Order: sequence, then structure tokens, then C-alpha cells
Amino acid sequence: MENISHLAPIFAVRDMDSSLAFYKKIGFQIGFLWQTPPTYAVLSAGELASVHLSLLDPEHHDRPVKSILYVFVHDVDQIYALCQTEKLNILTPIGDRDYQMRDFELEDPDGHVLVFGKNLDHSESK
Repeated sequence: MENISHLAPIFAVRDMDSSLAFYKKIGFQIGFLWQTPPTYAVLSAGELASVHLSLLDPEHHDRPVKSILYVFVHDVDQIYALCQTEKLNILTPIGDRDYQMRDFELEDPDGHVLVFGKNLDHSESK
């Protein structure tokens, strides 16, 4: 699909500090932290390898963790319209987020979550 820019797996973590320390030990560098203390982080190792970490709400530590894939696209509104037309299971409607992305969440038949998004500043971030 020509609309896709790049992908980033999102791992749910129970302890952000220990997760950040782990990824730094294996060569990843922190590129972005959201909130203080951080509840979301973007780490990279080189130009093509990145992983996103999302802190689980402490009240939900006992729940199963779903797989999440963030799909960076050039035209998120086009993908959203296609998902609506196909009557796919949209979990979160499209919107501009305070973390500077315009995105929406979609669930696949097995419960995995795909988040399609585009940077609001129109640059492409990993």
C-alpha cells in the first residue's frame, strides 16, 4: 500500500523505568518521551528499527495485553474512510491527539489493534 510510511510495534509495559533501562542496554536510544513521568516512549536503534513503549494503567496490570501496531501513513483520513466503508471494527474514531498525531484505532478479527496515524506537523516520525 503506497499510503503507508512506516510501522512501529507498541509494547505495553508495567514499569516504564525498567523497560527504558532494558532497551538502552541492548542499544536503543530514547527519541521521545510523553508526559512526566513518562507514560509513552519511542526508542530507536538506527534508522529503521524502532519500538514504542506504552505504560499500562496500574489498575489493568492483571488483564491480558493486546498486540498493537502503529501504522504511520501519508493520508490517515483516506484509510479511515476506507475502514468505515468496509464496516471494520473501529475502536477509537479519528481525531487530532495531544501527542501531535491524527489517528484512529482499528481491531482485527483476532483482537490485535492497528493504530493508523499521521503526524500533525506533517513530518514523519519513527
